[in-house]
Amino acid sequence: MPTYIYWGDDDYLVERNINKLRDLVVHPNWQVFNFSSYQFGANNFSAALNELLTPPISSGGRLVLLSNCGELKTIDDTKIEQLERTLVNLPDTNHLLLTSQSKLDNRLKFTKLISQYAQVKEFSLIPAWDTQKLTSRVKEAAYFLSLSISNEAVHLLAASVGNNTRLLFNELEKLSLVSVGSEIDVSHVKSLVSITTANTLQLAQAICVKDATKATQVLTNLFSQNEPVLKIVATLTTLFRTWLIVKAMVDEGALDNHKIATAAGVGNPHRVYYLKQEIAAISLSRLKQLLYQLLELEILVKQGGTESLFTSHIITLCTL
Repeated sequence: MPTYIYWGDDDYLVERNINKLRDLVVHPNWQVFNFSSYQFGANNFSAALNELLTPPISSGGRLVLLSNCGELKTIDDTKIEQLERTLVNLPDTNHLLLTSQSKLDNRLKFTKLISQYAQVKEFSLIPAWDTQKLTSRVKEAAYFLSLSISNEAVHLLAASVGNNTRLLFNELEKLSLVSVGSEIDVSHVKSLVSITTANTLQLAQAICVKDATKATQVLTNLFSQNEPVLKIVATLTTLFRTWLIVKAMVDEGALDNHKIATAAGVGNPHRVYYLKQEIAAISLSRLKQLLYQLLELEILVKQGGTESLFTSHIITLCTL
């Protein structure tokens, strides 16, 4: 059956794949008539299903998009029966696409029904800590754009754009204009890509290795990106608390990553592997000391501490 579900919080990838499916299904000269988009809701739901049964005009097929499928509880049994009749009688030329920021609730009747007919694809943002997947995403994007890129350039580009997929594709398209058919190397990336993307994880890592210069640079970049001081310190506190729990369990001889993840409040047990690497060179006693100082710093910031005062405290943390 020509039915699809695209879900995930990577809006750019969802958008690209919607356009890709539209261009595949609908003739470019007839998109105004044969492509329709509706925001998900009880009223639009019926209108979309009615249009879905309408034969396409002239050449090509018809695509009906129901976006942001979040309020599935508003779809009553009558509409679910209407959906089932529509899917059973759906012509091969007509396609239904549903999108959602989150995975559809498998307990609902609607999801159970649509899942019998739909092809499901996930487009979720890669966590900022998962450097392996971020570098893989750069390679996949380069392959999609038919570009050759060196491993060193892949790693630098991944570090520069993080999990911002839209920025990744923009930078690769820009690099393709300079490389002109040759391999994109690290010199191209350094000359064209703004290496200013910073995140709080980088700041925490600089504190861990006592690199005050790096910490100051990252902090300056965070401020230039208008990152609130309170958000920075709150993220640091959460991260160091997670590191502390993982370190304590590892020192106690815990081997089961699922148990460590549960204790540390980490949703994905696979992340524990990376957390262990991040804390390998730092002692449990120093993590305790840093977390205590961060909790003190959070109180200071809430009382109205300035950016310069915050920066001086971060430098102090690098010396502990």
